[in-house]
Amino acid sequence: MKYKLLILAICSVSFVFGQSNYRVSNYSLVVKGTSNLHEWESTAKEVRANGNFTFTAGTLKSIDALYVEIPVKSIKSTKGSIMDNKTYDALKADKFPNIGFKLGKINSLVKKGDGYDINASGSLTIAGSSAYIDLYVKGKTGADGSITFSGSKKLKMTDYNIKPPTALLGTLTTGDEVEIVFQVSLKGAAPVSQ
Repeated sequence: MKYKLLILAICSVSFVFGQSNYRVSNYSLVVKGTSNLHEWESTAKEVRANGNFTFTAGTLKSIDALYVEIPVKSIKSTKGSIMDNKTYDALKADKFPNIGFKLGKINSLVKKGDGYDINASGSLTIAGSSAYIDLYVKGKTGADGSITFSGSKKLKMTDYNIKPPTALLGTLTTGDEVEIVFQVSLKGAAPVSQ
C-alpha cells in the first residue's frame, strides 16, 4: 500500500512540474493611442511570459500563476525613432526597463464553445508604478498543447505617474488614454527525463 502511495505521489509531482513549464511560443502586442494630430500605434517586438496551468482531461481547470513582461525598448512606433525615444523617456526605460503583469487571482473561468471566458485581476507595473487591474480575456487551447490568451485593456498613463509624451516643441500632445491589444500563446516544455 505504501509503495502504491509513493508511486501516486511521484506521478502527481511530475504532473505538476510538467504544467509549470509554460513559456511564450507566439505573441502580438500593440499599444494604440491618440494625439491632437493623429492616431498612433506601437508594437512590442518582445514579450516574455511564464505560467502554471491545471488541465483535467484536456480541459483548462485553473490558471495557478502567470507573469508577463515586456522590455520597454522593444516597443517600436509606426512613427519612427523620434516617437520611440519620447515613449522611452515617458516610461523611464533606463530606470525601469520592463513593463510587468503578475496575476493576482482568477475571478471566473468559464468554458464557452471551444474556448474560455476568463475574468482575471493582477498587478500591472509601468515606469515603476503599480496598479491592480481587471482583465477580461479569451482563452483557447491548441492541438499542440499550447494555450492562447487574447484581449484588450484601456489604461490612463497618468494612473502610472506617466506624463503623456509631447513632440514638435509641444505642438503634438498625446492623449492620456491608451489601449493595449494582445494575443499571447504559451506552450509547455516536455518534462526532462531523469
